[in-house]
Amino acid sequence: MSIEPEDPHRPPDPPEDTHGPPDEPEDTHGPPDPPEDPHRQLDLPGFESDGPAGESRNLPVPLSGETVAWVSPDSSPPRSSNPALAMLVASVVLAVFGLVGIGVGIGSVFFNREAPPPEIVVVSRPETPAAAPRPVQAPPTSRPALRSDGGTDLVPPVAPLDPVVEVARAVVPSVVLIEVVAGEQPDDSPEVPAPGSGDPEFVPELPEDQPRGGQGSGIVYDASGLILTNAHVVGNARAVRVQFADGTRAEGEVVGAAPAIDVALVRVETDIALTPAIFADRSNVEVGQLAVAVGSPFGLQQSVTSGIVSAVGRAVREGSADSAFVEMIQTDAPINPGNSGGALANRFGQVIGMNTLIRTDGTMGNIGLGFAIPSDIALNIAERILNGESTELGYLGVWGSDPEIGLPGAFVDEVIPGTPADEAGLMPGDLIVGIDEEPISTFVELAAKVQFRAPGTPAELEVLRDDVLLRFTLVVGVRPATDDN
Repeated sequence: MSIEPEDPHRPPDPPEDTHGPPDEPEDTHGPPDPPEDPHRQLDLPGFESDGPAGESRNLPVPLSGETVAWVSPDSSPPRSSNPALAMLVASVVLAVFGLVGIGVGIGSVFFNREAPPPEIVVVSRPETPAAAPRPVQAPPTSRPALRSDGGTDLVPPVAPLDPVVEVARAVVPSVVLIEVVAGEQPDDSPEVPAPGSGDPEFVPELPEDQPRGGQGSGIVYDASGLILTNAHVVGNARAVRVQFADGTRAEGEVVGAAPAIDVALVRVETDIALTPAIFADRSNVEVGQLAVAVGSPFGLQQSVTSGIVSAVGRAVREGSADSAFVEMIQTDAPINPGNSGGALANRFGQVIGMNTLIRTDGTMGNIGLGFAIPSDIALNIAERILNGESTELGYLGVWGSDPEIGLPGAFVDEVIPGTPADEAGLMPGDLIVGIDEEPISTFVELAAKVQFRAPGTPAELEVLRDDVLLRFTLVVGVRPATDDN
C-alpha cells in the first residue's frame, strides 16, 4: 500500500450535515471527489490514505473493481505486440540476406575465377597438435621430383610393385648370356649327346641347326666370376663369351661339366662387380607358386616370363640312355631355346631351379611344359666339379617297374648279381617304398634319387616284403653305361 503526502492546496472538506429531514436517508457518499491527481494511487480494496499518518477516511465500496498492474511512474506505457507482424519482418530480412548471398556467389564466378578455393576449417572438434608426418618410402629408382609453385619438393605416391617386377629386378642382374663358337673344342674332349637324341619328346632348348654348344644362359654362382649353366649349352667347348646384364662382355673358360645330369661351370675374369644369385632349396618349392623364368631365348637377352610351378619331383631323362633321370621342377612359364642355363625364381627373387628342358610337339616351340633342374641338385654337382670329385651317377643294381595295384613304390623285378642291391640282400618281388626316409612312388623316381647320389655314399632302403617293412643299408655304386639303375 502506498501513502500520498497531504496536498496543502486542497480545500477542506465541508462540515457534515446532520440536520436534514428525518425521513430523508442519510447521505453517506459526501461531496464528489476533486479531479483525479495523476500522482494519486489507489490502495485496494477501496481505502485511500488522506491526512496525517494514522488517519483514514471511509470511502464508499465500489460496485465493481478491476485489478490493474502497478506501473512505475518513470516507465513508459507497454506496447502491444503483433506476432504476424514480427514473422513478416523476419521473413523479409531472411529473403534479403538470401538474395545478397546469391548475388555474391554469382559475382565470384564471373569476376573472381582466379581466386583460390576457400579454406575449409573443421570446427566440430577442438584442435589437437598435428601428428608427425609418416616417412614416405622413396621410389625404387631415381625419378625427377615434382615441385610446387612454392618450391616444396613433392614425392609422388609409390604404388606397390607387381610381384613379377620385383622378382625381375632381383634376378636379372644375376643372369648372363653365354655364346660358344663352334670348332673351339679339342678332339679329346668328352662327347656330349646331340640335342634331341634319345627321347624325342624331351629336348634341350637348342635348335638342331645351331652349332653344338651354341647359345644359352647362365646364372652367376659367386662374386669370383663362376657361372652356373647347362652342360649342353657349353658342349665340348673350353672357351666361351659371357655377356652380363649391363652389356659388359668377357671371355670365360669351362671349369668342368657333368653331361649326364646336364650341369656345367664357367669361370670369368672381369673387373666389374658381379651380383651372385640367391638360391633356394627344392624342399621349399610347392605346386602352384609363382615361377619367373629369366634368360636369353633365341639370343633375346634378359627376357622375363612368368607362370607357376606345375609339378615338383618330375623324374625326366634328357637325351640318350647315358643321361640320368633327374627330379625336375615342371613349370608353365614360357621358356624357349636359349633359356637353357637361365634362372627359374620364386616370388622372393630366389633361384629355385635352372631351366633345362622343354617338351615339344615337333616345332621346338613352347607348349607350356618346361623343366628346370632344382637348385640343390645343380649346386651339388657344381661343388663336385670345384672339389675335383666324381660326377658319375649312382647305381643300385636292380631292374624294376611300377606296381599295377596296391601301394606306391618301386617294384623289384630283377636283382643284378654282384651289385650293391644284391650284396644288401634285396630280392625280386620286393617293393622299395623309401630311401633315406624319402618316399618312393615310382621306379623312375627311385632311379632319379639313386643316380643323383655320389658313388661310395651310404643309403638306407625301406622295403616291403610279404607286408613286412624291412630296412637295408648299402653303399651306392657307379652306374655302368646304358643301365638305368
